[in-house]
Amino acid sequence: MEFDYYDIVLSVVRPIQHGIVAISCLAIGFRGILTKCPFLISTKWLFSLMFVYLAPMTLFNLIFLPRNPFSWVGILFVGVFLLMLRYQLKGYVAYTVTDASFREALFAALQKLQLPYEESLSVVRLTSIKADLQVSIQSWLGMGNIKAKQKVHYSVLKEVANAMNEYYRASPVPRNVGVCVFLVVVGVGFTIYLLDTSFFQSVF
Repeated sequence: MEFDYYDIVLSVVRPIQHGIVAISCLAIGFRGILTKCPFLISTKWLFSLMFVYLAPMTLFNLIFLPRNPFSWVGILFVGVFLLMLRYQLKGYVAYTVTDASFREALFAALQKLQLPYEESLSVVRLTSIKADLQVSIQSWLGMGNIKAKQKVHYSVLKEVANAMNEYYRASPVPRNVGVCVFLVVVGVGFTIYLLDTSFFQSVF
């Protein structure tokens, strides 16, 4: 009996992929909405999510390589896309922050860690260890990003992020839950799609 890999992808693999996305979006979204403080998470989790999401389709293309040489195009695309994401997704992402609350927590964390700094437009230079922290804030979404320009200083960045999370837990600050509301909507959308698939209909 010959397996129909396309049907397997549609009925099993794709619902699992979308289920992972739904759970992740709902978890982050509800955490941001229901908790009383902003929070930072490592972008490694976001990259891992994208890798898990794309890996089954890459495997599907590998299975079909002998039959369809054009599958190499899909594999190459996924590979390049993941490399770009790995380069872009560095550091930590902050949720439900405002411009003021993000900078307030960052500078409080640097003072707690006794790291003198100089601030420019989008870079905070830690003068004592010659490290550059690149900062970007999308206050209209309620998101912020912080990463170390030099890879050697990633351990320092982790300490800064942990200190910022501690600051948020201890100090009430203004929040913007816009991005978390969006994530909940996306998560609900994926959940509705899952419940409407023949795979889940056959299970329930």
